[in-house]
Amino acid sequence: MRPLRKSLLSVIVLAAAVVTVTAQPAQAMTYTAAELAAWAYTDSARPTTADPNPDGDAPTGVTGDTGARRAYFTFDLTPYRDQVVHRASFYSSERTVRDCTATAPIEVWRSRPVTETTTWKKAPKELELVGRYNLGKGVICPGAYLGVDVLPQVEAALDRREKSITFEVRVAAGSETDPAVARTWRRFALSMSSNHAPTVSAPKLLYPDRPCGTLAKHPTAGGSFTRFNATAADADGDRPQLYYASWPVAEPEKRVESTSITRDLREFADGTVIAWAAQARDRDDSSPWTRTCYLTVDNTAPAKAPVVFSRKYDSQGYPGTGGPGVPGTFVFDAEGDRDVVGFAYRTISGGATESVAANRPGGRARVEIAPSHDARSRVEVQSYDAAGNRGPWTGYDFWVRDTAPFAVVDVAGVGLPSRITLQSRAAEVTSFGYALNGGAEVRVPVVDGKGTGEIVFPSVGSHTIVERSYAGRKVIGTETETIWVSDAPGIASEQFNWQSSPLSGVPGTFTFTPRTANVVAYRYDFGDEQKTIEAGPDGSAVLEWTPEDGRYYEITVVAVKADGSVTEAAREQFFVISTKPFLYTDYGTTWPDPDGVGRPANVHLDSDLPDVTGFVYSFDGGPEKETTDGAHAIVEVVPLHAGENTFTARARLADGTLSPAATLTFTVSDAPLVSVRGPYGETPMTGREATFTFEPAMPDVTGYRYTIGNSGEETYVAAKADGTAQFVWTPQCCSYEMLVVHSVRADGSVTESRTFGFQIDDAGVSVSATWDQWWPSGGMGVPGRIGFSASPSEATKRYLWHVGDEPVQSVDREEDVLVTYVPYTPRQTGELILYVQREFVDGVLSPVTEYRMLVGTKPLVEADRLQDNSWNGAPGDPAVLKFSGGMPGITEYDYRVFDYTALTEVAAGTVSATEGVAELAWTPAEAHYFIVTVTGRTADGTITDEGQLSFSVFS
Repeated sequence: MRPLRKSLLSVIVLAAAVVTVTAQPAQAMTYTAAELAAWAYTDSARPTTADPNPDGDAPTGVTGDTGARRAYFTFDLTPYRDQVVHRASFYSSERTVRDCTATAPIEVWRSRPVTETTTWKKAPKELELVGRYNLGKGVICPGAYLGVDVLPQVEAALDRREKSITFEVRVAAGSETDPAVARTWRRFALSMSSNHAPTVSAPKLLYPDRPCGTLAKHPTAGGSFTRFNATAADADGDRPQLYYASWPVAEPEKRVESTSITRDLREFADGTVIAWAAQARDRDDSSPWTRTCYLTVDNTAPAKAPVVFSRKYDSQGYPGTGGPGVPGTFVFDAEGDRDVVGFAYRTISGGATESVAANRPGGRARVEIAPSHDARSRVEVQSYDAAGNRGPWTGYDFWVRDTAPFAVVDVAGVGLPSRITLQSRAAEVTSFGYALNGGAEVRVPVVDGKGTGEIVFPSVGSHTIVERSYAGRKVIGTETETIWVSDAPGIASEQFNWQSSPLSGVPGTFTFTPRTANVVAYRYDFGDEQKTIEAGPDGSAVLEWTPEDGRYYEITVVAVKADGSVTEAAREQFFVISTKPFLYTDYGTTWPDPDGVGRPANVHLDSDLPDVTGFVYSFDGGPEKETTDGAHAIVEVVPLHAGENTFTARARLADGTLSPAATLTFTVSDAPLVSVRGPYGETPMTGREATFTFEPAMPDVTGYRYTIGNSGEETYVAAKADGTAQFVWTPQCCSYEMLVVHSVRADGSVTESRTFGFQIDDAGVSVSATWDQWWPSGGMGVPGRIGFSASPSEATKRYLWHVGDEPVQSVDREEDVLVTYVPYTPRQTGELILYVQREFVDGVLSPVTEYRMLVGTKPLVEADRLQDNSWNGAPGDPAVLKFSGGMPGITEYDYRVFDYTALTEVAAGTVSATEGVAELAWTPAEAHYFIVTVTGRTADGTITDEGQLSFSVFS
């Protein structure tokens, strides 16, 4: 089929230098140029001269040294035979024009094809005038663009199964001998927009799995999950979308088309014949619909569950029968219900539900099921009819005897013999079998209740072992297990493991053992340089090693085989106890750095040695001191000079001996110390003075140079006799600021700089409210609240506030909460301005903060006994709903009561308002959840926003 198309303009004449590009959505179409199979031009001055496929441009008309000329172009259409062509444009532009003041009547014809013998006297026959176009006078000249819509001609040629199409370009008869209208053209081209329409095939029902069917003979289907299926293809490589149409044969006007593969047939009565078909669509074209398929609706499932029994598994109690992996036959019986054509069944051990056909309608089916485990098991079965409708499930319980073997596999590695030991709780077991990865089974006898054998795993990775118990020749139990095998070498050490407590400096050994054949060496590392140790004749190696430090270690080892390849890596972790204490301080590591000369430093002392009673330590060459509170301690030291400071400590053991000494060296900056004081604590505040104090870390300090913020302006302040200095600064904005300062000594040298970061509190008030400046909320007369907060909160005594021209009100700051709230009911709609300031504990008032609030037009909805978002009353108890506020001039309210539980409207109407207030008596009939919505209306018809009240009624 060919879809409806929009044709191009019959002709487009544009300047050759102008190109217009229009953005297009993604399409399935391809844009190509039809191949120019042949072209020629004829000349009346040389009526018998043929010149096929000449070089150069195409001339039309007559010039002084030629006769009348006409150009012919033949294009190959064979690539488009199986495509839908959406656009076809025959186009070119002028190269030269004899006289731009003359109007040239140019004609385009469809003609017979160009041949090797095309001449003026043997010109292709003109078949169809495509169009006539006037160029030259009044048109951009030379260089005019000629574009001709030839889609109808191309489509007709394709419908005639023609291999090519030819177009002639000439000057119209009567003007052809006029030299003024002659011109030459760039060689004409044929632009094509085409698409392979998608195809569709193989329609069938996917569920139930049935063929397409004919009107005379077709399947049945029913329920909510009938599924259609078809196969779509597209030669362009697109992914076409499948559409499915379905309709009752007796009511074709009820045809429904959808991309859904599922159709709910429950809306149709049993016996209704449904027709359906499929179609494939890409973004441009559609396939024909498939042949019509049919089904008869059957929504009635089998009413009775099937009977289930098994001779093998006929015991519901311990110890049971059969065994894991031992198949038994289960019989499903429809007991003569001819509506039943098959059974679906599943087991409690998991897996998908499977289906089996009955031997005849209403008959039986037999399936073999091998239980996967012992103890209680269950098979659940349901019947289904020809339409796929499924009846009720029935369960068949049985007990599976514990006869399966259980195995222990001592995995030696890859290519080495691993030992397998099998046992079973069944006393009659005489032998065991085991098979690796589906290979041949190895049988071993039972000796003293066990069977033993060897397995050689061929590679690294996952391997499956199927194990069987035999009583004589009879399999009485099966078990399948998965073993992961690695060729990573074994690592063993008596000293270095999680159970031991090795000490630094004490030697020990590691033994590396092979887990694959032909091992000649091992490569190992402790997280540093990799080293190699040769293996002995048995493939093992012993490494002697002494840990230098106490810490966590990880050893990584790979085995090297004779061919140079290496195994997977083995890793072991262990902890070595240091004989020295562990010392740590965060002095100088925080930011902003508060540390310096005279500032205390905390040093942490820890030891993992056993029986540590304390530490003996000294700081920077001072006297020794001792702690007595065990293996963990924190001591405080005070640096007295800038530069490196040294802390030394030894652990004291219970026997009085001391461990080796550990030393911690940390650097103390010579930068000055900084502190700040604001009006209400250590934090400055906008608009209020703050005092900064500098203290020296070095002697002979005569002054300080500092900058605040990002201004870059450096200020100098002289030091007092004790080396300290102060300055006062008033911040203008709340933010986080940084001060950078360094000391200046008497000799002019400067110390390191210290960066001191500090927060600045906002003297103003933060506001949170029911209303904001971005979106209208509430309405006139609808109460809300306003919240005030400020930092530091303890510096605030109370808040003074008012809205617009309303009186000033005050509220004391509420302690132990961040925000102090006050109730407020707007007296008008639109924008309101809140003004607030705080009174500090010293009586100073902050600047005024303005907060804009947009008040909407939502009316207030109340009830005498029904509280919003609460459980209220009981069914039958009358209530009075009150509507008020919203905006001035309300004359009536429209209301709606919606029962949200029942999803139905239970009351609606309009009540008149007196001075903007209306009441409505209403009684809830059910113990449900209700929502009352209300809008007000003024005399001029203005409608308010929607107010709402929601509540639940007790039963």
